[in-house]
Amino acid sequence: MQITTPFDRPGMATMHRLPSIRNRRIDNNAIIPPSDGEEVKMATLLVRGIDESLVQRLRERAVANGRSAEAEHRAILAQALGGTRRRSFAEVLASIPDVGQDADFERTQDSGEAPRVFD
Repeated sequence: MQITTPFDRPGMATMHRLPSIRNRRIDNNAIIPPSDGEEVKMATLLVRGIDESLVQRLRERAVANGRSAEAEHRAILAQALGGTRRRSFAEVLASIPDVGQDADFERTQDSGEAPRVFD
């Protein structure tokens, strides 16, 4: 919404009025552009009802690791949830353990009849 003032002159910038607080949409997400220019959307997490002793332990752990309590909280969440990086198919295949030679898994030809085990 534009408003004019008695001081407006031709060629002067027009003042803009911010929407009222009632009309503002609360957005608790931050868009942070990394160095390569790609936008990354980061959510804000609010945790309520935490025991004060747990918060104190978080602060102590943060100090011990040289981080803020918020950075320590992020590190704990990332460690507990395994981060967000997905492994590629090639990485999954490469992580399969070597369990034997190919000859160990060759199929044998049978007569097509099930063996008689109860006779």
